[in-house]
Amino acid sequence: MTRARRGFTLIELLVVITIILLISALFLGISTGDGGGLKGGQRIIASTIRSVRAMALMNRGAYSTGMTYNGRYRLLILNDPTDPVNHLHQFVVAVGCVDSSKVSAGVDPSSISDTANSAYVWYAPEQPTSLPNGVYFIPPKGSTTTINGPVDPDNGTRAVLSNNQYSVIGPIADTASSGVLDTTTSPPKMLFTPVNQPQALNAGGKSWYYIELQSSGASNHLGKVVLIFANAALRSDGKTAELDILNNNQFAVVAVRPNGDVVISNDSDEITPSNSKELK
Repeated sequence: MTRARRGFTLIELLVVITIILLISALFLGISTGDGGGLKGGQRIIASTIRSVRAMALMNRGAYSTGMTYNGRYRLLILNDPTDPVNHLHQFVVAVGCVDSSKVSAGVDPSSISDTANSAYVWYAPEQPTSLPNGVYFIPPKGSTTTINGPVDPDNGTRAVLSNNQYSVIGPIADTASSGVLDTTTSPPKMLFTPVNQPQALNAGGKSWYYIELQSSGASNHLGKVVLIFANAALRSDGKTAELDILNNNQFAVVAVRPNGDVVISNDSDEITPSNSKELK
């Protein structure tokens, strides 16, 4: 009689591992090579906002002492149609504060709150990051980027995107800036070059949408902050851009409550209406 075979062959092990990976992908909703897909992008943004909130609570500044005057803590999303690779796809954290070495003699650094002041500087603690492949931020309504809804299967034309499927970012609650480099109206935008050395805002920076958290961890916006993401395709001629939404039933929502807590959902209708309980 032959001796019974023990163990597994390499091929059998590979088959088992492949089956496990396929089952894991099925349950987690992650497709190979897509960077986590829409849900992955939602988790990344939610986690980043929580990190920004933690930085604000710790009063993390641009200097080794950790001390900062009038710190501001923001999540930025690129708004630059001339950069089709990263437009509505790239995001970064920005921290702003007063550089006491740039303040005129006799001036109290804590009295400077205007982000247009040359003594007010910004830096990016980390390099910019991109959303997963094919995932884009849907900007607030009125954006210079044209947003096309998904194709209507009945007539083959692009469906109209409902109001609840646009992001909403309320104006900044305090007077952050007196200049055009940092606008505080809805949706707030700033010109910024993401580098890790503190620098004043300048006209050479790219345009970014932003949300801001106070040093208390609360949202610094009047009204709602609702960020919506979708699977989409971006078309650009290097000057203007159009975003084609692929599926009307696949949206990822990340909202910030007034107290700074993060809420996630996969249905924009659940979270954007004015009577929504999610944001109270």
